[in-house]
Amino acid sequence: MEIRVTLAAQGPIPESLVALIPSTGHVISDETLYGQRISMFTEHDDPRALRAALRAVAGDVAVGVVTGPLAKVPARLLLMDVDSTLTTTEAIDLLAHHAGVGPRVAEITERAMRGELDFAQSLTERVATLEGLPTAIFTEVGQAMTLSNGAAELIAAAHASGAKVGVTSGGFTQLVAPLAERLGLDFFNANQLETHHVGGEERLTGRVSGPIVDRDQKARDLLRFAHAEGIDPALTVAVGDGANDLGMFAAAGLSVAYCAKPVTAAAADVAIGFPRLDAVAAFAFNTVRAPLEA
Repeated sequence: MEIRVTLAAQGPIPESLVALIPSTGHVISDETLYGQRISMFTEHDDPRALRAALRAVAGDVAVGVVTGPLAKVPARLLLMDVDSTLTTTEAIDLLAHHAGVGPRVAEITERAMRGELDFAQSLTERVATLEGLPTAIFTEVGQAMTLSNGAAELIAAAHASGAKVGVTSGGFTQLVAPLAERLGLDFFNANQLETHHVGGEERLTGRVSGPIVDRDQKARDLLRFAHAEGIDPALTVAVGDGANDLGMFAAAGLSVAYCAKPVTAAAADVAIGFPRLDAVAAFAFNTVRAPLEA
């Protein structure tokens, strides 16, 4: 089977790791803003086994064994999670801090991590703690959202390659929409916090309006966005850090776990463990066609 093996790291990539890849002699090696990238175009009968073998000894080097059309051509659509992926922050935690309910939200989050609550249940409980918070706070909270290192560079690389870029978020439209506009994203989806007016001031009701953006919705978002742009799902890349991203991972042509929880990293085609989001470009936007037909 024809494959592309790509390695990315913040430091030099060990020659001993590269030597484990069956080479056809077509190798691309270059320096990047975050470190180094090496891509090798080759053939292998069992790409999964090769990926497992490389990952087992790769250490801090991110490994991608790419099959299908993305082995030869760049992705046409990139869909990312927001909290702890595109940004280093968690929107619900920022809002909870301003509402003075940080410890309560942290306790609900801990219950969810123990498996006592699913995402929809935990979101509903956490949002309920925000009841009465004035919506004017969104401006301040939005300014506190911090982009991950390399986020702007990844978006620029995607657009330079001709790809569409979007986000699907378990966070909130009131924060994600301005962020998407500022970054020039092509689409977004997030949860809508319900509001009402109290004494002439708009405040949160403590409820979510409309469908919750959970694992299944993120998968639907990827397919919906791809369909709207006339893009084959095999040419899409999904990037995230948590269990809520596993649906879109399964729907995408290539899945990338970014500084992710172990279960998410294990499920992804690529796991990037160092904090440079633009390393995703090494796996998603290979613009040099490989002479695999030769």
